[in-house]
Amino acid sequence: MRLFARKALLPSGWQQEVCIEIAGDAITGLSRSPQADYSVDLLVPGLFDLHNHGGDGYDAGQRSLSDLRRFLDAMFACGVTDMLMTLSTGDPAKLRDDLQFVREAMRLQQDGKLGGTRIQGVHMEGPFLSPKRPGAMVASQLLMPDIDRFQSLFGTSLDLIREVTLAPELPGAAALVAWLQNQGIRVQAGHTDASYEQACEAFAAGFDSVCHTFNASRGIHHREPGVLTAALLDPSVFCEAICDLNHLHPAIIRLIYQAKGPDRMLLVSDSTMPTHCPDGVYQAANHPVIVKNGVKRTPEGALSGGSCYLDQSVRNLAALQIPLDDVFNMASRTPAARMRLPRLGSIRIGQLAHLAGYSDDLAPALSVCGEGQVAVS
Repeated sequence: MRLFARKALLPSGWQQEVCIEIAGDAITGLSRSPQADYSVDLLVPGLFDLHNHGGDGYDAGQRSLSDLRRFLDAMFACGVTDMLMTLSTGDPAKLRDDLQFVREAMRLQQDGKLGGTRIQGVHMEGPFLSPKRPGAMVASQLLMPDIDRFQSLFGTSLDLIREVTLAPELPGAAALVAWLQNQGIRVQAGHTDASYEQACEAFAAGFDSVCHTFNASRGIHHREPGVLTAALLDPSVFCEAICDLNHLHPAIIRLIYQAKGPDRMLLVSDSTMPTHCPDGVYQAANHPVIVKNGVKRTPEGALSGGSCYLDQSVRNLAALQIPLDDVFNMASRTPAARMRLPRLGSIRIGQLAHLAGYSDDLAPALSVCGEGQVAVS
């Protein structure tokens, strides 16, 4: 299969008139031939969402294959080729069942029986979060970090879990993080009330990212800089950013971008079940969610999940005059690099052919996961 792009985002930057040759699931050649099966204005590495709870009526805690299929197909059509399925704090027995459902979904994808966005593993957002910063989480379901507790809850699913969000200031967090690192699991600070000093210690000890930066965390004060200042100043730390323009003011998005750059800023959707659904009242992530004008809130008024998929986040950042190559890299190359998945996130020979095509006005046009999975918008 051959794809022709008027402009393609290669590791060296934008290149004019590129033809990508694909055999099986891999990129096998790059040329300038205009002869191709599909043509697009812009071709980029497929978007990779590290923080996503669902959408189009599907909730990550909902074990319905038909609803999951609809969600994965809808997001794939937007150019999101890869994701981590994010499970929120909840009933431990249910979480164990949810993990096994994700395992089955990944097996079906490997067997070619389930399409859409490829699930690359699980992101556990909790349950080891600060009761002072629960956000939309149910505070009564939060737990203290403990290695034995983690093994008891999730020990049978360590091969699925790629990332854990927890509050670094909680007793037992340091020991759990060291253990998780030994399992090859990435750890980020989130839903945290950590001080600047506690955060600096955490980043030195293995926390390498911040969950939905500026949301559900201690804020910045000029005499108590807090976890956010520590993250923004540490050049090794990644920062997630929900760029639906509800969770972060455009000036804060620019602040994160200028502090972290495209190699450490991560575009995430934090999408939840009501994304792409009409306004109304929904039950999502263990609590009621009120959607008004596309914005999701709990009955208490807390924001509850992002309002769009990553393609809209890309358009939002482009409208803020952030360079388009940086924007796409923050949604593809940088997430893949953080997850240490070297065959994702770039267009070059030998890479997996997970690709997204867009029109000049950034409307989705084409999504590809190898020869066997192509969606034309």
